[in-house]
Amino acid sequence: MHVTNSRRILRRTVMGALAGVLAATGATLLPSQVSAAEQATNGGGPVRATKGTAKDAAVKLATGDRLERIPGTKGFRVAAADGRPATGTYAFAQADGELTVRPIGTKKPLPATTVATDESGPGMSAYGATATQRVNFSVAGDRGRGGIINLWNTSTWTWYSVNSDQYVAKGTADVPPGTYFATIQYDYYGETRPAYLLTKTFTVGNTTANAVFDETAAKPMGIVADDTSARRAGAAVWLTTPNGDAVGQVGGGADQIYVTPFTLSGATVHLHDVLTKYGSSQLKPSPYRYDLVHQFRNTVPANPVVTVKTAGLAKTVTTFRSQAGRQTARLDTWRITSEISVGAQAASTVTAPGTLTEYVTPNVPFGRSFWDGDSYLTLADRTLPAGTSAGETIGQGPLQPRTGNRSTRIGGQIRLYEPHSYSDAAGNEGRDSSAVQQYRLTSRGVTLVDSPYEKGYVNYAVGVTSAAAPYEFTHTTIRRGPHARLSTKLVREWTFSSGGTSPVPRLDDALPLLDVTFDVPALDIRNTAPAGTVRVATTVTSRWSTATGSFTGLEYSADDGKTWLPASAEGDITVGAADRFVSLRATGKDDSGGTVRTTLIRAFGGPGSVSLPDESAGDVRISRVKVNGNNPIVVDGALGQFELSPEASFTATSPAGIARGGMTLYKGSYESPDAVIPLLWTTCTPANGTAASCKGNLNIAPRHLADNALAGAWKVAVWAESQDGTSYADVHAAQTVRIVRTTRLTTDATPEPVTKGATLTVTGRFTVTDWLTGGQLGHPQQRVNLEFRRSGSTDWTRVGSAVTDSTGKAAVTLKATYDGEYRWIGGPSLIITTAGPALSPDTIDVR
Repeated sequence: MHVTNSRRILRRTVMGALAGVLAATGATLLPSQVSAAEQATNGGGPVRATKGTAKDAAVKLATGDRLERIPGTKGFRVAAADGRPATGTYAFAQADGELTVRPIGTKKPLPATTVATDESGPGMSAYGATATQRVNFSVAGDRGRGGIINLWNTSTWTWYSVNSDQYVAKGTADVPPGTYFATIQYDYYGETRPAYLLTKTFTVGNTTANAVFDETAAKPMGIVADDTSARRAGAAVWLTTPNGDAVGQVGGGADQIYVTPFTLSGATVHLHDVLTKYGSSQLKPSPYRYDLVHQFRNTVPANPVVTVKTAGLAKTVTTFRSQAGRQTARLDTWRITSEISVGAQAASTVTAPGTLTEYVTPNVPFGRSFWDGDSYLTLADRTLPAGTSAGETIGQGPLQPRTGNRSTRIGGQIRLYEPHSYSDAAGNEGRDSSAVQQYRLTSRGVTLVDSPYEKGYVNYAVGVTSAAAPYEFTHTTIRRGPHARLSTKLVREWTFSSGGTSPVPRLDDALPLLDVTFDVPALDIRNTAPAGTVRVATTVTSRWSTATGSFTGLEYSADDGKTWLPASAEGDITVGAADRFVSLRATGKDDSGGTVRTTLIRAFGGPGSVSLPDESAGDVRISRVKVNGNNPIVVDGALGQFELSPEASFTATSPAGIARGGMTLYKGSYESPDAVIPLLWTTCTPANGTAASCKGNLNIAPRHLADNALAGAWKVAVWAESQDGTSYADVHAAQTVRIVRTTRLTTDATPEPVTKGATLTVTGRFTVTDWLTGGQLGHPQQRVNLEFRRSGSTDWTRVGSAVTDSTGKAAVTLKATYDGEYRWIGGPSLIITTAGPALSPDTIDVR
């Protein structure tokens, strides 16, 4: 890829990092470019294996996230460096065969990155010898920060570069005389404020021109439903021009998006709005979702708010299965359009296991992806007609590889590449960004590839003899953590022949490997089987169209593969009432002598998975678990979307050293929690040869919580794995941490001033923050004490007490005696859901 720095940019907001999503935004990256990038990593020689990774086909952004091509599509997406969902906010501009991405919403502005897309358009053409004039851009009242300015001549739709400032919404351009259309997009870094797409049409003559954008002229843009309980959960706005350029993404979250009304032939503003039920949040997902799009062609009206009737939309019910426990997952969608190759994303959280009623703009194609913890599935594009359509099931187990052709032989080189290890029964391809995988290739007793366990899109290439030779190939993938309770280990063992006079390869030179797939129709929404006889359908297929695969045997295990039992000829197995998990192992062969054995540990849950004890294997030990310095995490509802980032840490030890680890906070039971908050960006730094210090941060915002019932004690689950992959520990309740609401206790003494000996009334109000609205709620039935401090003294004396009423109010009457201060303080009762109150004394003047 061609990469440069630029001030034209791509905006992306990824909601909730609970498990993290990112959502994909696409610019075209031609397959030939990726192939060249991947081939450059393969190297190789007659006997030496060299490592490559598909990360080399990605571009690192200034945040550390990466811009990468969506597998199997022409689109791009932004992901974290380790493959997890990105949590940043980005803006984009696509013009003249380039896609530019810049981080937005950071505390400090960061530079942009530009990627060539090989889609050259008429923009950025040579100006020739025509005399130019300077144009000065600004926003009225010096509003805006880090504004991104784009400029076109409306006669030719030639795009002109604007020298804009990263820190203030100003810029300059030198252009020939003519009529121009300019846009600026910005938000306010790190603040809960609206996002803006401002436009300006103006004429340049023979003197310097000043183009001033007016933020106050912009109007809120959105789509609302006739369901009054529906509120915006996420939105995106972008603009396209007649020459195919695109700028955006403005918006991303639930905040308002303001756009300047305008009329201009050929210009289109695209709006994507996601609505969910009021009161839902990232941790308490909505039972329904509106996925709505609208295009304002040629004109953005003075009131750019569109109302839709639910009865006229497409409707479907989608079922999300889980990995034997409740997870807060994320559904990302983007409109697919032939006009541009970028699609702004909108996301919302969903409950897995659970169902979601979807109302969708009919006859519009949507791209979709589903994130469950660190696992994601790339869902099939979908276009729904108006009315009710049949639902679909996402995440149906067993999660397993689907037929693929990534491992190849090209001439004298074998390339091993098996990227999508976890797809669902519907064929939606997926992977686990935190999983590690290992490759091993041998031939006639010689080891050609023996890789360590690694994360990411890992591939290996090795030079081999041109003569026919037998090969043994083993691919192992391991998953850990609370999100990965099923399909925790996958081992595929192949034997095959290659070289010499073997048939000409098909499917892009695919190796003649066999794929095994399992289908278990009896699984419920938790991917759990009932006790008794359960049928497993096993299929073996060849990646070569000239070969035929056949199934030869099936075994199952209820103890994670320590012992195996044969299934019946029909594929029936017996699941015990106490079995927590069931593992599967199948074998197959083809008519050329190739074989396969696929082992899937914990392929699905059993009846016993409703109660899961701590787990360990080997000698990994976990200690010194600490969250927020072992202090309560105090969350003020007035902070809105502002995220707290308390640090969490633990120590893990193993004689082999520690490879990785993680932490999750959960409320409720481990098997079916009410809410889950994962530790983000966990890094385990070796302290010595056996111990590692693992640290990360939690992202917590009041609007993510939204439900005051989530205040109180949360448990901390911690896991760690050894460097050699043979030992691990998974402790489900390693610590308890309180997440609490702020409280306030006010004091008001009247009358003021007061005559000595007269009656004085001291009132107060005890309130607690509301995580949903950001306001204050009365704290009823709380005992509070009234204290007095005489002027000149440092000592407080208790002079009364009361119990707050239904609105949180308390009052005491007494005789005025001396000048001084009164204050209400909290009583002796311990409330685990709230922090100690902020006190507000009142001074009294006694005369």
